[in-house]
Amino acid sequence: MTGKIALVDSYGSFLSVKDGRLQLRVRDCGELKVLWDAAPVELDSIVFTIDGASLSTSAIQTAAQFGLDIVFLKGNKPVARLLPATYGSTMKNWLHQLRTYRRREAAVDLARRFITGKIHNQRMILLEYSYLSKRSGAQGPYFWQEIENLKESTSTVEHAASVEEILNVEAHTARLYWTSVSKILPGKLGFTQRIPRSRIPTSGDIDPFNIALNIGYSTLLKECWRAVFLAGLNPYVGFLHRPRPGRMSLVLDLMEEFRAPCVDRPLIAQARRDPDLIMKLNRDDNRDSVKQIWRTVSNHMAKSEADLRNLIQAQARLLTKHLRGTDNYKPFRSRW
Repeated sequence: MTGKIALVDSYGSFLSVKDGRLQLRVRDCGELKVLWDAAPVELDSIVFTIDGASLSTSAIQTAAQFGLDIVFLKGNKPVARLLPATYGSTMKNWLHQLRTYRRREAAVDLARRFITGKIHNQRMILLEYSYLSKRSGAQGPYFWQEIENLKESTSTVEHAASVEEILNVEAHTARLYWTSVSKILPGKLGFTQRIPRSRIPTSGDIDPFNIALNIGYSTLLKECWRAVFLAGLNPYVGFLHRPRPGRMSLVLDLMEEFRAPCVDRPLIAQARRDPDLIMKLNRDDNRDSVKQIWRTVSNHMAKSEADLRNLIQAQARLLTKHLRGTDNYKPFRSRW
């Protein structure tokens, strides 16, 4: 287990309930071995990361009773989650969400807010490492010009007239940001530019830090998905990311402003502190390294000075109020 997230990551393991407690067991040398045991109130989520595991109906019912997330991953990507039967009671929120989606200017306005928040938080990462270099008396790297360029990009986004314009600015800003990040990381990692999961070459060749980022963003996606669900919103109707079958567009929207503070910051620090751990992600037997990256991001979100998981949920609730016309959505802006 890690924080309030319980991982089911052992082949042949079985999740059940014993004496009111959730218990994960696996058969070892003919005997049942308890891998972990927890009271439902101790947990937020149960995450299945492998195919060869199972759970009992009593475990499902207990999770539903206590509001626990049960999420299934495949290749570190969330593929399913169990929902309680009461989920359909959020229809009024969905109607407000659809009305906003159909009002072009209102939808573009929300897209602007998501991306201005994202760019601000990327700037905070570059500011942090520029000042670290300055305080230590090092020769660099410094990113004063890039920081100014990102600030100008924020202004451009604020005046963009369409989602397409916003995405073009965001793509340009991302190249500036990731080129700067490459100068912060140890050279042995071979990171030069961000390669999202959708653009991984067919050969599968990708540097280990990009692998770490993809794992980290999957962890963040799970948290944002949960927040959208708890806020009573439809995960498939977004404003920045175009809705399409099977794409959780609103979850991706909410993720944008949290990518840098929740994933980039802890993984950059991890890569500088222990680059060998990141390097192990390129091995065939990288299971332990994948788990460590998952823990790094999950623990950072749970144990940061301001619990980032609570902030994600607060932003989702604020978005619901914005869509209902009772509040004004302001993107999350981190401090360095």
